[in-house]
Amino acid sequence: MKKPIAFFAALLAALVAAAPSAHAENSYLQNIRLVGRFLVDGSRAAFEWPGSAIEINFDGSSLDLSLTDTGNNSMMVEVDGTVSRINLEKGRHDYHIVGTEKSGPHSVRLIRRTEAFLGATVLEDVRVNGTILPPAQKPHSLLVIGDSISTGYGVEGKDTKCGFSGDTENQYLTYAAVAARRFDADVISLAFSGKGLVQNYDGKTNATMADIYGRLLPSRTSDAPLPKSDVIIVHLGSNDYANGARPVGFVQRYLELLAALRENAPDAQIYAAIGPMLAGDDLDVALKSINEVVDKRHAEGDAKIATIQFTDPVGTPSRGCDWHPNEAGQAFMAEQLTAQIQRDLGWAQVE
Repeated sequence: MKKPIAFFAALLAALVAAAPSAHAENSYLQNIRLVGRFLVDGSRAAFEWPGSAIEINFDGSSLDLSLTDTGNNSMMVEVDGTVSRINLEKGRHDYHIVGTEKSGPHSVRLIRRTEAFLGATVLEDVRVNGTILPPAQKPHSLLVIGDSISTGYGVEGKDTKCGFSGDTENQYLTYAAVAARRFDADVISLAFSGKGLVQNYDGKTNATMADIYGRLLPSRTSDAPLPKSDVIIVHLGSNDYANGARPVGFVQRYLELLAALRENAPDAQIYAAIGPMLAGDDLDVALKSINEVVDKRHAEGDAKIATIQFTDPVGTPSRGCDWHPNEAGQAFMAEQLTAQIQRDLGWAQVE
């Protein structure tokens, strides 16, 4: 079901190697917003992390994009507030995003629904019949470091019986993305299914989120500076403590991660999140470990950190594929995150 990451890394290397020599300052990329982590090479921009977004404001009658993909990914498209979906085809193809009879101002966002191991997408070209306008900046920003819950694994699944599918995965419906839209905020999701902080769901201790969250693209080992975010959500531990696992060194590794995040963002509000997929003793031990981490950070003088325990809504079916939160479950988590941010930071909702 899952093709090896090495395959996609080789494909990305070939795509980037084929890029013509160009300077970014002479590119249309200077006039659009790339939200998230992108590998820019001349006039081409490759991306893998779920939720990576392309924002274009223009005054005109049509907009077309050229994208190269593995054929496994899809994107949500917002055009002047109307939301739709496009499934990307294998290879390089043109996609007609806007077409109107009369010219006028338009606001467009394309958001990657799917996660990194489904392969890189490369933005090749943007063509408008009109003029690209200066990009609009968001007033707030959220950063998420997480696992399959944060990627939107199975969020569109009809029940718990389905397994992973790019068709039912949708980062756009995750708690962080929903909360971000309520605050008109950017959201950057550094999330990867099956990953833990110390050990992954399969028990392996290599290539954990501690190893890859800093990467520009998960398939490449090169790191890049993290964005300066107002809110950081670390949503890890569900895979570390799944099925009775009790990883050694979890608290220490978590403290190291938080220290690095705090150094990068001295004023950010940080949330150490857990739930809702763990239960019983697994949840109790994971929550105890995370609370220990938060208490130690408080003792060190870091007051802008708190624990969030996400739960399921009462009386509403809230689980999708492989017991991951479905749309209702993610929406309930978004309510919890939104309320916490409003209490701690006083942000006003825009919708």
